[in-house]
Amino acid sequence: MLGAGTKTAITTARDFPAIIDVTRLTSRVGRGPYTGVDRVELAYLEWCLATGPDLFGFAKVSDGYVLLDREGLTEFYKKLTGEAAWGKRDLRAIVGIKTPAPRGAAESDLRRLATRKMNDILGPFRRFGVTGCKYLNVGHSNLTRAVLWGFAEARIAPVVFLHDVIPIEFPQFQRKGSQDAFAMKLGAMKDYANRIVTNSQDSLTKATKAMDGRYWGMSYAHLGIDVPTVADHVSGNVRPYFVTLGTIEPRKNHALLLEVWQDLIDTLPEDKVPDLHIIGQRGWENIDVITKLDRLRDHPRIHEDNNMDDDELWPLIAGSHGLLFPSFAEGFGLPSLEAAALNVPVICGDLAIHHELLGDYPVYANVNDGYLWKKTIIEQAEKRLEDLRNASATRMPPIPTWNEHFARVNHAVMGPN
Repeated sequence: MLGAGTKTAITTARDFPAIIDVTRLTSRVGRGPYTGVDRVELAYLEWCLATGPDLFGFAKVSDGYVLLDREGLTEFYKKLTGEAAWGKRDLRAIVGIKTPAPRGAAESDLRRLATRKMNDILGPFRRFGVTGCKYLNVGHSNLTRAVLWGFAEARIAPVVFLHDVIPIEFPQFQRKGSQDAFAMKLGAMKDYANRIVTNSQDSLTKATKAMDGRYWGMSYAHLGIDVPTVADHVSGNVRPYFVTLGTIEPRKNHALLLEVWQDLIDTLPEDKVPDLHIIGQRGWENIDVITKLDRLRDHPRIHEDNNMDDDELWPLIAGSHGLLFPSFAEGFGLPSLEAAALNVPVICGDLAIHHELLGDYPVYANVNDGYLWKKTIIEQAEKRLEDLRNASATRMPPIPTWNEHFARVNHAVMGPN
């Protein structure tokens, strides 16, 4: 889910006044294409702006918090999506707490657009005066006791979208300290969130367990997929190639694919080795994979694309012979659904979330078995060519829409306490 962002086709009306948190999007300014969680927060912002009653934006900046009205939030959205340029950094951004220049510009614009600036939450919002207002937190920024308690005390019900509990389940794939920080967020949500929405039944089950059996006020809504329009591709007439999409971090298991491609290079004639396109920014705690990638990146069959926008991304996926998704864990796995929506084969790990969303569409393979992946990739390259020659295709799974997602969110938020 890379790129600058695409306008979602949303017609489902928002049924409640909202304060949407845009802190995560602010923090991402200047750091390359929006990915995963960023794109979900952007979709929520588009939904909130497009429909519904009273709307405000909320963000944490280096000197406190800011509140924007709908007009200010609309202007901020235009800047996030490139429709308008960022302004100059203000004095606070220049001489205050050091932040990267792009984020400093974004925070400066937030301060200029704000209708209210504050050092704490509770005082200002006790006098807020919008009946039935909900605080929407989609990006996991500001999930602190102070913020959630402050809104709850001001009778602005916190509604949190929980993407996954991977930091708790798989601490070995996290930065140092991430598990404890995430546990604190879960504790704050458990104590103060009025509603928690997860992205799947699988995530809901895991979140309920992680929060010691909490079940009240929790539900799930599959994320929507923006199916791009892609011109006819020519994957049946070109050298077979595969793509993998996601941040280059240990959880995504790029090590397996590099091992497989090294084996292919060593054992097959060069003209029989398919290409591998690795799409995603380099992440953290992954020195072994980065070292292997640096060693292989000049090979003609290995391609690393760190900042690919949508105009390049979707045709590349659509023309591929398959999406490779060997992750050890996924909260939702957007790339696999996006590939399926383009009728592209998917080879992935045997995870519950993939079964929930994709059914029998993918080829499932043990993520620890390099030989099996090598064999499956070779077979898929040949099968894809045959399928395209015969104009055959596997029936795609149901592709969830943003309208369906937000209808479920409305139902969850407006349901009885």
